[in-house]
Amino acid sequence: MLTLEERMRAASAGQGEELWNAVRDANPEVVSRAVLNRNLTDEMAVFIAKRKTVAAETLGFLASDVRFKNSYPLKLAVCKNPKTPQRTAFSLLKFMRIFDLADIAKDQRIHINIRQKVEQQISEKIPVMPVGNKTALARRAGTNVLLSLMAGGDERVIRVCLDSPALTEAHLYKLINKAGVKPAVVRMIASHPKWALSYYIRFALIRNFYTPMPQVEQFIRGIRTPDLKDLYADPKVPTSTKPFIFRELGERGETVDILEDEVYDLPDETGDE
Repeated sequence: MLTLEERMRAASAGQGEELWNAVRDANPEVVSRAVLNRNLTDEMAVFIAKRKTVAAETLGFLASDVRFKNSYPLKLAVCKNPKTPQRTAFSLLKFMRIFDLADIAKDQRIHINIRQKVEQQISEKIPVMPVGNKTALARRAGTNVLLSLMAGGDERVIRVCLDSPALTEAHLYKLINKAGVKPAVVRMIASHPKWALSYYIRFALIRNFYTPMPQVEQFIRGIRTPDLKDLYADPKVPTSTKPFIFRELGERGETVDILEDEVYDLPDETGDE
């Protein structure tokens, strides 16, 4: 076993396997000394940047080291390390490829400020991205990026987003109720084999003007009576939907207050006038 002094000396002037031993050393001081070694290779630098025990100062030094200014693997490793100082990470994000950014945005170990900056950066690029890139991104993106992708209204992209495990009822409920949501988003949620079965998603869809009426009628039948009464009284529910809520409540033997100028003339179940 080498002493700390011998390991520090090897880290400063060693090369080849001797330097690799210093790069792998458990002592952060030895690793920090190895970073200054002029024999340090790109592969060694990337190895150090991926270590969980590396010092934040060492990561900052590697990020600014002119020897590795053209090393994308090193920049990526530094960005992905949770110990990287925020200022350093922010300076490198502009070099990151879109799919690597998506991975960074999903990594809960990385500081939320960095992840939010990454999500903003991705969202700014989405409008000019080819559809193929958007669908590929949707397969690996986190929630906020998925919502940005869906906002574009492209059905091919929306379809992939809706199948992502990163989406939850809460996210889609907010999206359905969001002003300016694209009609295609609402229609595809309403017909989705998973989300169309969710009680709270159905509730939100009934309130949305763009939900196809045949599906609205179907959803209304599965809503609990107290919730149905709330929907009937909700001014945000489309006026074209309220007659169907009124009829369903009547079939359940429930009464609701109806204004004198409200006249409902609905077809019967067979479709006859």
